[in-house]
Amino acid sequence: MPPSTLLPALALLVLAPSVLRAQEKVGEARAKADPAFTSRNFGNLRVGGSTANDNGRPELCLELSPVSFLSVEGCGTGSGFLHGDPEPEVAHFRTKLRLLSFDVEGWGTLQPFVAAGLAEAQVGEDDLGLQLGGTDARRVSTAGPELGLGLRFLRPLASGFELVGDFNVGMAWLPHAPDLVKPGDTWLPSASLSLGVGF
Repeated sequence: MPPSTLLPALALLVLAPSVLRAQEKVGEARAKADPAFTSRNFGNLRVGGSTANDNGRPELCLELSPVSFLSVEGCGTGSGFLHGDPEPEVAHFRTKLRLLSFDVEGWGTLQPFVAAGLAEAQVGEDDLGLQLGGTDARRVSTAGPELGLGLRFLRPLASGFELVGDFNVGMAWLPHAPDLVKPGDTWLPSASLSLGVGF
């Protein structure tokens, strides 16, 4: 790792615990001031990893929740607009239905959910758009339906923000994956873990 990257990373590791402790104290004060407070996340941005990606880049997830029990999210490494790596990657576009929400005293809120949507596998430099009925012209991407289960963790921080953790397992059906230039399996399992901030 070059020194220009190492120094900011070390500074972040040193400062992060004290910043999180301060934010937790503010969050606890807010919860005490408003005993009726329950975690309601409207949107969050998370960073993490997925077993479905082989390009060495982190997975980014943006989730929006128009109603308390339903959210939509997109997850991927940003292939096609943040970078042009030709290494294999899978992007997920899901709707998540919250099943329950319960508080764990001293920790935060846990919310199990089911998810359904589309997964897009690409094995070369990605083009925009989803290929649902086959592969793209270069045979580097295809898409298909996906189902999953997950667990979201919310912990109040400061000024209406929350720490958000998300663990998700899913199974995608990609009937045209064997037709790609680097053939893939028709059934693609994946597991992902991400952490971020929401409001």
